[in-house]
Amino acid sequence: MKTEYIILIVVGILLIYFFISYFIYRRIFRTDSLKQPSGLVDQESAFFSSSWQWYMNIPKETISIRSYDNVKLSAVYIPSFDEKSTNTAILCHGYRSLNSDMAVIAKMYSELGFRILLPDARGHGLSKGVFTSFGYYERYDLKRWIQHILRTYGATDNILLHGVSMGAATVILTTGLGIPDNVKMVVADSPFSNGFGLLSRSMQPKILNFFLPGVFAITYYLHKFIPGQINVVKAAKKAIIPLFIFHGEKDTVCPIFMAKKIISASQAPFKELYCVPGAKHAEGYIVDKTGIEGRLLELINTYFTLPKSVTSKKK
Repeated sequence: MKTEYIILIVVGILLIYFFISYFIYRRIFRTDSLKQPSGLVDQESAFFSSSWQWYMNIPKETISIRSYDNVKLSAVYIPSFDEKSTNTAILCHGYRSLNSDMAVIAKMYSELGFRILLPDARGHGLSKGVFTSFGYYERYDLKRWIQHILRTYGATDNILLHGVSMGAATVILTTGLGIPDNVKMVVADSPFSNGFGLLSRSMQPKILNFFLPGVFAITYYLHKFIPGQINVVKAAKKAIIPLFIFHGEKDTVCPIFMAKKIISASQAPFKELYCVPGAKHAEGYIVDKTGIEGRLLELINTYFTLPKSVTSKKK
């Protein structure tokens, strides 16, 4: 009888453990309850209002493709003012965000003559899917978008990848997949270095870290990946694409030491970490817009040919 009681107690504890683990999994990874039609950015605020008005008025179209696992992915495409442009910027938003949250960044690249592609990550915005993998599967989605751009708008296009937070991790992860050499530059705003570190730091209260093994078991059972496989540092070691990271020094979500690990591991012929004093997570561009844009323009002029109207205006 004692053995039976022990078995019942163990089974009961495991049931409770995995029930709590499943609840945590749903809150973190399931996106059917995360969708926010209005996005995370306050587009009416002083910093974002002008770029939002630009975004609302600029000619654009919604396009879609199928992912490797047949999920319908949606994106907004904005043509360049320069009909001869061969430059495309693909901009990847962050966790719980929408493609339109990248409007302020889209405006910057559009003014440089780039075509713009703004994908909604799987499970976000208009893209289908019910879960996020923090870049693990999204990297394959981004590779599909790169292929779509080259197939649809020009096989000789030069491509820039720009991501924020989860999107920043995604663009770096994608460079480790052997993507076409049309991708000339990667810009990452506030990336994390690995999925396990991100989640373990984000758990509040910290006692919830006790349930991470259960959460990981559930994600593997349901989605065939575990957060520990999301290794941005490892991807950076494989890539040889010029890499520019900017990161807030007061970022507590993805601390700046994560960006330093990525930069240190990168094998790119050019790599740079631009630190923004006083900036919190994904707020570096808000705090130091002028400095970041100035440095970006210098780098873009190195790897891309911009329209004469842009280069003469910037002189």
